[in-house]
Amino acid sequence: MRLQAYEVVYQTMEKGEHSDSIFHRIVEQNDFLTRDKRFLKRLSYGTIERSVELDAILNQFAKIQVLKMTAPVRTVLRMALYEIRYMEKVPEAVSCHEAVELLKKKEGQKHTAFVNGVLRTILRNGDSISLKPWESLSLPRDLYDHLCEQYGKKTTKKIGMAFLENTKDITLHIDTSKWTKKMFCEELRKAGVAVKKAYYMDDTVIVSGVEDIKKIPGYEEGVFFVQDESSMLPVLCAGIRPGDKVVDVCSAPGGKAMHALLCLKGEGSLSARDKTVSKVKKIEENFGRLKFQNVSCKVWDATKSDEAFFSQADVVLCDVPCSGIGIIGRKPEIKYHALQHAKELVPIQRKIVENAEKMVKPGGVLIYSTCTVNQAENEENVRYFVEHLGLKLESLNSFLPPILCNRMTAEGMLTMIPGLQRSDGFFVARLRKTDR
Repeated sequence: MRLQAYEVVYQTMEKGEHSDSIFHRIVEQNDFLTRDKRFLKRLSYGTIERSVELDAILNQFAKIQVLKMTAPVRTVLRMALYEIRYMEKVPEAVSCHEAVELLKKKEGQKHTAFVNGVLRTILRNGDSISLKPWESLSLPRDLYDHLCEQYGKKTTKKIGMAFLENTKDITLHIDTSKWTKKMFCEELRKAGVAVKKAYYMDDTVIVSGVEDIKKIPGYEEGVFFVQDESSMLPVLCAGIRPGDKVVDVCSAPGGKAMHALLCLKGEGSLSARDKTVSKVKKIEENFGRLKFQNVSCKVWDATKSDEAFFSQADVVLCDVPCSGIGIIGRKPEIKYHALQHAKELVPIQRKIVENAEKMVKPGGVLIYSTCTVNQAENEENVRYFVEHLGLKLESLNSFLPPILCNRMTAEGMLTMIPGLQRSDGFFVARLRKTDR
């Protein structure tokens, strides 16, 4: 398992690949026992998540700084140290031995004495470990400082702890026209699936410990789809009604579009589109399983104008590509490049909305959303839309559960902050197209 975990960590941290893609590819290629899959996931994802903290500790005790080590040595040391600190059922001696054996497979005898020495030194001097605030939260210094500047140190600590404590439970959105929520929960319990009530949204439940979503009762019948509660906010705040014409411009994998179709109740229409054939194929697969109608899918780059839809839509959903800072708890590698990506994405986000606005009919609604808590991508962008595109913010309060309503939502925007809300980080704004 450690060899496979090495591949997930190495390819993610050194080559910039996505941990989920590598993990699932490895699992699909091997017939692992359930306990082995759990070990693989815990070790690989945990190492990626805690790398800032692990590097800080290694730098205290190693004669060579982490960034000057070879990539295999760096990867093996991070994994072994994660085992020592967070996987209590693995004896420390085993972690040290397996680290050396793993490095032999990657580099031969070279550097094995160094790795063994570093780990033994840490074990002898573990009580003297000292971590700075960002290191204890395992946040890169630039991201920590950025969040402190926007939200203050106290809230940043809550955000960082929420990322580390994320249980990665799965939220299921139920199509209650097929099964009632009560019926669905009964079937889940019969199948031995741990289920609990969602925090904010109706027609949803939270399940944990699920290895394969396709084995959950009701999957083949299209009774549910996976959708986090925060991701339900855009459609909730759109106020979609039967008969509306809706466009979802960055739709894949289709969760918001499916939510919108539930609101349409078979009347009106929805155009779901995304940039690539593979993404649109994924949308179509989800629509097919849930047997949705009144929907069309198309490959379309949201940064381009679609003249055929000018002034046609009652609602346009713009869940734009973003830095993803709000979902670091689920995808930890995001933290290492988030701010760089944010700077690159703001112009793209504005271009998408500039073209989406053209599709909204006068008096129609544009919903802007991201899965980040970065104000440049959120509030600052919305101010730009209001000033330059003839859009007007509208209160969200009539659409939201009362517990989420505040001064900001009364103005037309909502930021879900991990650690303050029981949710991933998310932002949504409701904008009305004025007659002009």
